[in-house]
Amino acid sequence: MKVMTDRFGAIDVKEEDIITMVEPILGFPYAKRYVILNHKKESPFKWFQCVDDGSLAFVIINPKLVKPDYVVPLEEEDAKKLQLDSLDDAEVYVLVVIPEDPKKMTVNLRGPLVINRKKRLGKQVVIPDDSYPIRYRIFKD
Repeated sequence: MKVMTDRFGAIDVKEEDIITMVEPILGFPYAKRYVILNHKKESPFKWFQCVDDGSLAFVIINPKLVKPDYVVPLEEEDAKKLQLDSLDDAEVYVLVVIPEDPKKMTVNLRGPLVINRKKRLGKQVVIPDDSYPIRYRIFKD
């Protein structure tokens, strides 16, 4: 299927690559289907491009690249919604915020995206306690 996007123009998306959010990302209730696109060949950053709204895309990154000891405390209810048979089937990404000064880039460690890579289901998990910050600096001063 062809999807018109603001950033990439028309892109071809295979149905089997679409990730359906079992619950929408906070603040975007209308956007339920996404694909993951590589940013650049050697870049750790990726794009979480919405298929339902071509103007909506998030920069994401594997949190282990930013905070190697990062662990998502996945609740049983969230695992059921994602139909995860095994945690090995889960991919985790965090949303990146890029301000005017890219050296001040942050990631949201409290609201990771958890994706069942086999079933292509996703959910933004909200970690209820403050063990992880919402704005965690990628680059240290």
